Amino acid sequence: MQVVKVSFARAVVAMSSCMTPLLVGSLLATAAAASENEDRIDYERDIKPLLRERCYACHGALKQESALRLDNGELIRRGGDSGPAVEAGPSGTSLLLARVADSEPSSRMPPEGEPLSGVQIGLIRRWIDEGAVSPSDERSETDPREHWSFRLPVRPAVPSFHQPARIPNPVDAFLAAERDRRGLSPRPRAEPHVLLRRVYLNLIGLPPTREEMRDFLEDPSQESYERVIDRLLADPRHGERWGRHWMDVWRYSDWYGRRTTPDVLNSYGMIWRWRDWIVRSLNDNRPYDEMVRMMLAADELSPTHDADLVATGFLVRNFFRWNYDSWKKDNVEHVSKAFLGLTVNCAHCHDHKYDPITHEDYFRLRAVFEPLELRHDRVPGEPDPGVYPKYDYGKAYPPITSGMVRVFDERLDSETYLYERGEARNIVSGRKPIPPGPPVFLAGEEFPVTAIDLPKAAYEPFLKPFVVQEELESKAAAIAAAEQAVVASQAAFATVEAATITSTSDTSSIEAATLALRVDEASLALAQAEREHIASWVTAETAHDTGADDAEALAQAASKAERRAAIQKAVVDLARAERAAFDARAKAAADANAQAESAAAETRVAECRAALDRFQSLAESDLKKSQPLGPVYPSQSTGRRAALAHWITDRANPLAARVAVNHIWRWHFGKPLVATTADFGRNGTPPTHPELLDWLAVELMDSGWDIKRLHRLIVTSGAFAMQSHATETASVDVENRWYWRFEPSRMEAEVVRDSLLHVSGALNFTMGGPDIDQSQSQASLRRSLYFTHHGEARMPLLNLFDAADPCDCYRRSTSVIPQQALALTNNEMLVTAASGLEASLAEEAATTDDTEGFVTAAFERVLSRPPSPEERELAKTFLDQQAALVAEGVEPSEEHRRRARRGLIRALFNHNDFVTIR
Repeated sequence: MQVVKVSFARAVVAMSSCMTPLLVGSLLATAAAASENEDRIDYERDIKPLLRERCYACHGALKQESALRLDNGELIRRGGDSGPAVEAGPSGTSLLLARVADSEPSSRMPPEGEPLSGVQIGLIRRWIDEGAVSPSDERSETDPREHWSFRLPVRPAVPSFHQPARIPNPVDAFLAAERDRRGLSPRPRAEPHVLLRRVYLNLIGLPPTREEMRDFLEDPSQESYERVIDRLLADPRHGERWGRHWMDVWRYSDWYGRRTTPDVLNSYGMIWRWRDWIVRSLNDNRPYDEMVRMMLAADELSPTHDADLVATGFLVRNFFRWNYDSWKKDNVEHVSKAFLGLTVNCAHCHDHKYDPITHEDYFRLRAVFEPLELRHDRVPGEPDPGVYPKYDYGKAYPPITSGMVRVFDERLDSETYLYERGEARNIVSGRKPIPPGPPVFLAGEEFPVTAIDLPKAAYEPFLKPFVVQEELESKAAAIAAAEQAVVASQAAFATVEAATITSTSDTSSIEAATLALRVDEASLALAQAEREHIASWVTAETAHDTGADDAEALAQAASKAERRAAIQKAVVDLARAERAAFDARAKAAADANAQAESAAAETRVAECRAALDRFQSLAESDLKKSQPLGPVYPSQSTGRRAALAHWITDRANPLAARVAVNHIWRWHFGKPLVATTADFGRNGTPPTHPELLDWLAVELMDSGWDIKRLHRLIVTSGAFAMQSHATETASVDVENRWYWRFEPSRMEAEVVRDSLLHVSGALNFTMGGPDIDQSQSQASLRRSLYFTHHGEARMPLLNLFDAADPCDCYRRSTSVIPQQALALTNNEMLVTAASGLEASLAEEAATTDDTEGFVTAAFERVLSRPPSPEERELAKTFLDQQAALVAEGVEPSEEHRRRARRGLIRALFNHNDFVTIR
């Protein structure tokens, strides 16, 4: 579309034939003045936004390089170290214009990003030529440190009303105050069935059953409603629903990289244990601040509690095998976004352009994570996952399939150096290492970090009681198996020996039997020696830790047991080598091509015999302290992450509680109070209801960071219970910014799938466990959060309905596309669900031809409401017409009517009332 701009003067001339001369003259004079004003540069419209976007970062309240500020016309004219930036009049002498128009990149301003365009430079030139005029009452930028989110939240007074009983909930009081200022009226309370479905979907991610709906409709009072809330908050499915919410923000991802190889590059195997920890913690109503501390530093704060150690999956998830710098970068970015609502990552290459976060602040936060490394730990009842490997970049590393993965501080003396322009190789020479800590403007220069001494079981995990017990049981089982093998070998030897008495020609059989018996006897002795070694080592370690008088003697006993086990291992190796050499000689005797194999076997025998001789020649005086039976890690941790975690969750931090309640509010109402959920800085949007946000933040902290208490407060509010239908008020507040109605929203992807399965009675409520490959989504009827979800693959149905991006999902997007309707009609799982539901409803119907009963039951099961009279008639007509259609001209049979009923159910699955939380 072409827009034609016609000046006021030309319009007057065009219409002059129908005007009096006096009127024409008057209008032309007005037009001349208007034209002159239209052509002049407007500082507020044309210049200030340009300077704010490109210049304030270095020449505003945040920073004043060369003592120059460009956030105020008077200050621009005053200039800095080099004199006035502009001089009113001809622009050729103005320093500002010269620098932005400079053709030399090294001296041109701004120094980063694209140069100003010719149009932008032209605007500045014209503004200067016209006198560089700016408003006399113009205000400069305020101190960035006084930004609303950088000040501590203080609980504001709850707005009062002439009729206090009208607003019993503080949430409603704050919302009502804003509505009253704008003359907006709230919608009345939603119908009981609508409210019940809303709160079910909100708190457990599943609609109510038909029975639950009918029970509530018999008593839809506020007291009954609150009993429903309490029951849902105590329901284990609540943790699954809200766990998926927090998994968005915390970027949960199963491992990925090269799944077909398989080869772990991103995240890590067994990360699902962190997902289960999130669900379990929410169900247990674990305080939010404690959850944050565990995710950042459980290995320092709860080092012997395996159930908490998996929480460090938050950091493991950021792991990138081929580049540890990327791992540290992601930790900096997503710790600050998830818990602080700050874009610290924007200071990776230079000082932040909007917030008082310096380039050095970025590296202070990175230094917190500099010592990090991964490690594998055993869990009860599962095989040892083995030691975390030091990667060879030419080798594929499949994911671990047992145990757990966690972080620890490996390099306690790790230092962090500042580098430039985002390139780790560009380390600034001559700079001292950067100390760890949060941004200085929030935490101050001094950030105390104290190293943490770890309990022995934390750095020598073999000493964990369950590990010792399982190892001793394993050796006992090995001894029992070896004893049986010895008995069998002895019997076989006796049989062969008896046979050779009557035949002197075959001595090979007796030799083979002898060697086999020797292997089994040696293996039995080895299992016994290893069990003794474990028991003596554990006893010695315990005595050492407790300062027992006989600690030294027990240590020597453990060392001797270790020597005996080593000798016996060498005996077993030799026995097996001799048996293999015997077999190889026999093979070589029959096949000349096997000579090399036989020679290699003889060499192996010589090597094993030499090894045994070395162990046997070792004098007891040469024995050293018994070696640990498993990996040993540093006995200290730096304490850096613990210090950061405590600072983030301290009341003196103005951000953490605000960020948390903003997310919680968004998940209840469909939109947040601060639209930029990961950016509470100056480039983000301010809150629509700042007092409400602060009241909720303080309430969360005062309650001991009790999330369920906050849920209850919100879902018992009048705002949550309002109708969602639009009225004439919509023309005044189209975006529902002031919450005059409940905001309807489309179900999240997981809720769509889970609800389909739930209403059909097919949903499997098994909780927890390893991730299920997303290719099994049609076969497995588990809840959606248990399927693989990572950067390279997601369940197609979930993807279609805007599932979380596991790389960045601080706020989900929502789309409406035709393919969604097709999926809700033809998806294999949906077709199966419709068939199952039809069969179930047919059984409930009084008779097979109870069409009205079927329609009512279908609406109540799928939409959680009865049909309206019009809908009932339409549905009955549909069933009759559809049955006749599929019958193709003959009298419809029961199977034809069943197909029609399945068609109705699929239509209801496509109903807006099914896919919408309203």
